[in-house]
Amino acid sequence: NINLNNSTRTNVISTNTTSKLPGEYGVNNNNGFDPGLITNIKAENLTFGHFYEKWRDDFAPRPETYQLPINIKDDVANYYDVSRKFDLDAYIYDLNNKGFAISKNNFQKKADDFFDFYRLLVEKNVPLLVTSDFLIYYYHNNFKEVFKEIEKNAFYDNIWDISKNLYSISLAKYRKRYEKIGLSNDPILEGDRLELAYFAVALKLMQPKEKQIDRETKFSDDTKFAPQEAENYYFDMPDFLDDDVSREVELILAGAPKPRKSPVFLYKRDYSDFSVPKNYAKSAKLTNFYLTLKWFNSIFPLYSKSEACPDCLLDKNDWLINFIAASNIAKDMSANQEIKNQWAVIYKFMSFFSGLKHDLTYLHYDNVLSELFGQDYNIEKIFSDDNEKREADIDNILARLNSFKFLGIEGGDRRNLASDKPFIGMRMLQESYWPDDYIFNKLTGEDMIYLGDGKNRDINMTRCLSGDEKDVYYRCSGFGGDIINLIYGLNNQDESFLENTNYLNYKERAADLKFEVDKFDKFTWNDNIYWATLDIGRALLDYEDFELPIYARSSDWDLDKNMNTLLGAWVNIKVPGDNLVVYSEQKGSNLGIYNECNLNNYIEPNFSLVEELIVKNTMLIKTITALNISKETNAAASQLKELNNKLLGVLDIIKKELNNKPINKDDCRFINDLVTHYAARNKEQKSFLIPFRGKDRVESIAGLKILSLIYNLGDKKIIALGPIFNYTEN
Repeated sequence: NINLNNSTRTNVISTNTTSKLPGEYGVNNNNGFDPGLITNIKAENLTFGHFYEKWRDDFAPRPETYQLPINIKDDVANYYDVSRKFDLDAYIYDLNNKGFAISKNNFQKKADDFFDFYRLLVEKNVPLLVTSDFLIYYYHNNFKEVFKEIEKNAFYDNIWDISKNLYSISLAKYRKRYEKIGLSNDPILEGDRLELAYFAVALKLMQPKEKQIDRETKFSDDTKFAPQEAENYYFDMPDFLDDDVSREVELILAGAPKPRKSPVFLYKRDYSDFSVPKNYAKSAKLTNFYLTLKWFNSIFPLYSKSEACPDCLLDKNDWLINFIAASNIAKDMSANQEIKNQWAVIYKFMSFFSGLKHDLTYLHYDNVLSELFGQDYNIEKIFSDDNEKREADIDNILARLNSFKFLGIEGGDRRNLASDKPFIGMRMLQESYWPDDYIFNKLTGEDMIYLGDGKNRDINMTRCLSGDEKDVYYRCSGFGGDIINLIYGLNNQDESFLENTNYLNYKERAADLKFEVDKFDKFTWNDNIYWATLDIGRALLDYEDFELPIYARSSDWDLDKNMNTLLGAWVNIKVPGDNLVVYSEQKGSNLGIYNECNLNNYIEPNFSLVEELIVKNTMLIKTITALNISKETNAAASQLKELNNKLLGVLDIIKKELNNKPINKDDCRFINDLVTHYAARNKEQKSFLIPFRGKDRVESIAGLKILSLIYNLGDKKIIALGPIFNYTEN
C-alpha cells in the first residue's frame, strides 16, 4: 500500500516496471546504493532521503595542538604583521586564553560580504581562514541558484505540459457529458467545468503577455520571453470559458487588496496573496511561474458550511461541485504516470527548497477513492443522483480523508482548530511552510509565566507584561536558542539561553518538541533544506574534543562560534540568495598583482561538517538524475557536481591539516580561488521577521563578523582571519 503520511516514510516499491522513475539513475557502487531498490520507486513516492547515505571513511584525525593560555605577542609568528593590518588590541585576552576571537568588521564599507572580505585579506596578504560559515553560505547559495535554474528551465515546461494535458482531458470529459445531458444544473457537469476552468487559468497565467515578449532584440537576457517561446506557450480557449477565466486572471494580476469572490471557485479569497516577490519579478518567466504556483495553492475545501463549520467557504451545493472537481483531478493525474512524473519533479523540489506543508494532495484523494470503490472507480457513478448511497459514500470519503494524520511540526498542528477547518482540503501544491511558527507557538503563551527575578532583563528578549495581572510576565516570543535546543541541548553556561527559557512549562514543552524531532529518520531530516540545514548543524556541533585543535575544544567555541554559525545558516535558508558573478569578469576587478599565495592559509578543519555537505549535495545530484531534470537543465547538475569537486578539495586540505601536514602551492591557490572567484552582486535582504503578539523579532545576517584563530603549523603558531555570519536578533 502507498504510505501517504509524509511524516512516516517507507521505501515504496512499484511492482509495475513501466512506472519506474523517468530518469536513468547511475549508481555509485562505492556508496553502496541498491539499483533495484532505487529505480523501482515511482516518482511520486520518491524522497530525497532515498539517496542519502552516510559518509564512509576511516580517517582518524591526529591534530598537533598547543596548550592554552599563550602569549600571542611572543608565541604567534605573524602576530605583529597581522596586527598592523587589523586592530587586534581589544581581542588579545580571548586570543591568549581561548585561541580564537570574534570581532566586529571595521571594513564594512569596503567589504560587507564573504567574497569581498576574502579579497581584502588577499590584498593585505593576511592568512585566509576559510570558515564553516563561508562553506555553508556558499553551499546554500549554490542550492538557491540551482533551484532558480530548475524553476526556469524545467519547472515551466513541466507545469505547462501538465496543465495542457489535464486541460485537454477535462475538456473532452466536459464536452462528452454536455452532449449527453445538455444544459443542466448537474453537479457532475459543473465539476467537470470547474476542473477545466482551473487548468485554463493556469495556462492563461503562464501564457506570455504581449509586454513580456521581446520582439526587438535577439533575446540577450532572460527578463522577457523570446518570440518562439510565446508561440510555444499558447493555447486556444473556448468561448464558454472566457468570461470566468478572464475575470479570475484579472483579479490575480491586479492582486486585489480586499477579499473578492473567485469567479472559478465561487468562494471569497484574498488576491493580495498573488503579489510577486522582488526576486521573481525580475524575470517574466519567473513572474508567471510564481503566479501559477500560487494558483495551484488554491484550496478545494474538505468541508461545506454547516452548524459544525459556519465559516466554511461554500454552501453544500457549491461545495459538491468543488469536491467533484477535486476528485476529477485526483483521478486524471493518478491515471497518467507521465503526468505524475512531471508533477513529482515540481513537488519534490518545491518542497525541498521552499518548504511545503504536509497535508492533503491528489494522492490522498486517489488512495481513498481507490480503497472504497476499486482502482477503476468511476466519478460519475459515485456522485450521480442515481446512486442511492451517494450521501453515505460521500460521508465515507470525507471520514477517510479526515483520518490522515500529519506531524504538527510538519504543518499538521492546526487541523483540529475550528478556525482552520475552512482551509483544510486538497491543494495541487501545498502552501509554503517552515516549522518556525509551530516551534515558537509551542514555546509561548500566557500560561508560561516568567520565573526569573528580572536581574537579567537586559538580555531577556522573550517576555511580555501580562495584561491581566500587575508585574506578571509571560513568554510572548521565541528566539534563536529555541531552534538550537531542538537538535543540541544548550550548555547551562549560556546565560542568555537560561534567562530566555526561565518560564513555567518551558522544559516540558521543549521536551515534547525534541520528542517529535527524535522520531525523525533520514527521510525526514532530508525532506527539505530547513531540516537538512539543522541536520548539518548536528555535524557542526556534535564532535569529539580530540578531533579538532585546542581552540575548538571549549564550550566557548560552541557558544560563541558554532551557535552563531548555525543560527546564521538558519537565517540564510530563509532569505534570497546573492547573485554571484565571476569576479574576474567585473569591470575594474584585479587580483593579478597578488600572485604570491600565502602558504599560511587555513581551512577551519571540521571534517564531519564538510563530509555532511558532500553527502547532501550528492543526494541532490542523484535525485536530479533520477527525476530526469538534468536532461532539461544540464547547468544545474553541472553546478552541483562542481560544488562537490570543490568540497572534496576542501576535505583533502582539512585532512592534511588534521594530520599536521603543510599545504602546498596548489592547495593555496585552490583556497584563494574558492573564496575570491565570485563577487556578490544585487545582494538581497538579509533578514526576516518572526511575528508575535505585539513583539516582532528581527532575525538578521546583514554584514559580517571576523573570526581570528591561532593554529599550529609545524613548530610555529599562526593567526588566520576569516568572515563569519553576523547573526543578530532583536
